Amino acid sequence: MNHVLVTGAGGFLGTGVWDALVAAGRQVTALDTREAPGVTVANISDPDQLDRVFSSRPQIDAILHLAAAGVGSQGLVAGAEANTSAAVHINVEGFVHIIEAAARHGVRRVLWSSSTTIYGPAEGYGEEVNESAPLRPTTAYGATKAACEHLGPILARRLSVEVVAVRLPMVYGSGRWYGGSQAPLVSLINALHTGEEVEIEGWEGPADWIHVWDAASAILALIDIPTPRPAYHVLGHRGSFAELADELLHAAQDPTRIKIHHVPEGAPNIPAIDDALFRRATGWSPSFPDASSGAAACLQRI
Repeated sequence: MNHVLVTGAGGFLGTGVWDALVAAGRQVTALDTREAPGVTVANISDPDQLDRVFSSRPQIDAILHLAAAGVGSQGLVAGAEANTSAAVHINVEGFVHIIEAAARHGVRRVLWSSSTTIYGPAEGYGEEVNESAPLRPTTAYGATKAACEHLGPILARRLSVEVVAVRLPMVYGSGRWYGGSQAPLVSLINALHTGEEVEIEGWEGPADWIHVWDAASAILALIDIPTPRPAYHVLGHRGSFAELADELLHAAQDPTRIKIHHVPEGAPNIPAIDDALFRRATGWSPSFPDASSGAAACLQRI
């Protein structure tokens, strides 16, 4: 599939995916609500705007739907709590409009960014969950993603479009401008870039992570597989924020300006994911499979 439309192309994940597509030699139509070089401005909640985009381009072969509602630097989860109606409008209604537009314009496959926030507290599951685990979101953001997980297969059957959810854990990396659940990590990476002094609390509980470049390569790995399933987990590595913060300081080789205080509380209370299904289907493996390699990648642009 050579011509790919990316929604949310100006976002943190969208930029990474856009770059990866170009590097792979794909033709990209980059869609976002904000003007930027190379971006086609359109609102995914407006079917007429979407139709104009499709009609003015060569045949689009696949859609990578990464757009989501956010509120400034609050992040996606906090933004959805602050303005739940906007989150439903963009995350759920926009999702439906994208699938319907794909059907109208002959696009066979839509890949979209789901989230591990579709799951509830970890104590309600086993040690790891696979894609068949029940969805029990406890946040408005997670609920919008869970709604799309339920709607996706229904729309796929009705409209004859392959709709594939990519369930991502915490996506991190240099260039993330909004904080949200990762505010301390964003502050730390920014401080390493700017030279400012900061003190950070690093929680020691386990969590699932993926570097943004790995998230992009994983999404690209699903574009051409012959018979995708409705949903896949994707995992980069597992560990604490304290570990990742310590590795960032080690990679920077200048820890004197920054202090990391290890604390026991703060890890997200969601279950660990098993991504064996995705790896078997695609042969994918992360380029940054641990905190050390991920931290080094965060500093490559300093």
